Amino acid sequence: MSSFLSSETVSRVRRWLPIVIVILLAALAIGSWQKFKSFDWNAFGAIYRSIHWGWMSLSATLVLGTYLARVLRWQMMIRPLAPEAQAWRIFKATAIGFTSVILLGRPGELVRPWLIARSEGVPFSSQMATWFLERIFDLLAVLALFGFGLYAFDPVGRDISAGIAWILNVGGALVAVLATACLVILFFAGKSKEVVTGRLTDAMSVLPEPWLSRTKGLAASFTSGMACCRKTSDVLGLLGITAIEWLIISGGTICFFRAFPATAHMSNMDTIVYLGFVAIGSIIQIPGIGGGVQIAGTVVLSQLFGLSAAEAAGIAVANWLVTWVSILPIGVGLAASEGLRWRNLRQISHDLQDRET
Repeated sequence: MSSFLSSETVSRVRRWLPIVIVILLAALAIGSWQKFKSFDWNAFGAIYRSIHWGWMSLSATLVLGTYLARVLRWQMMIRPLAPEAQAWRIFKATAIGFTSVILLGRPGELVRPWLIARSEGVPFSSQMATWFLERIFDLLAVLALFGFGLYAFDPVGRDISAGIAWILNVGGALVAVLATACLVILFFAGKSKEVVTGRLTDAMSVLPEPWLSRTKGLAASFTSGMACCRKTSDVLGLLGITAIEWLIISGGTICFFRAFPATAHMSNMDTIVYLGFVAIGSIIQIPGIGGGVQIAGTVVLSQLFGLSAAEAAGIAVANWLVTWVSILPIGVGLAASEGLRWRNLRQISHDLQDRET
């Protein structure tokens, strides 16, 4: 079982998972090509002229509220190492970190744990462990939504492509496998520091001696970052905060769809189904462009809910702007107030990525 948690395995998963998802999304897009050959740019523009700004403002407000939930969760996870950590410092790092993801792509993910490690005086590897656990909790929530979407969606009477039908057929197995993997990771995270460190050390025993002595220290720091999972009550608290975060995300998505005439008729259940199918697309992020969210959103709206290509594309892009880009002005402003330059952050993120891989 120790090989399951080896750094080599984690590195391979991180390297190949986005590629697999891109291939799946591309296959779905190709399967939907008939709907997109006659793309109506006038209808695409009309989507934005018909926005109900009251609903849109409420949606953006709820989306920004999810960052507060993330801050509280990170503060709870870092408590064993930094009991005096301030929510405001973590919020600044969170806003700048998510802005880095928008501008720099996935390497920008490392900016947030780096900033928090620097501000709280804790090892960077411990905050990478915190980031890793955050991803596990969010993935569990995404899998719950996706599983619910599979259960609630009724394909009868809908003109769905072979690609969507394939996802509906194999989705349940995918949810089961990934959820089991997440629970196994949380099980090991909940073990004592000595047990987890021993497992990681055993997994890295194949390394040359000079590297092994260095990685033992990194393993100890990494497992220190998992101390928040030692108690069942703490794990339940983190799951509760995660549930609140995704309830807010769901509410923001419901308000978002109310803002467009093309989707205002969709029920709350339809919106949750959409969110479940699209949430997995957020794994892909192209610098300054986004990626998986827009592609998955366009395909799901057109294939599952019958919107035209122009309507689906316009609403999917707007969803990405509200969900991801709304934090950008705040992050840019906070980075400027901290004296951070994006050129330096880009170099730092790439250096950290090279170190982690």
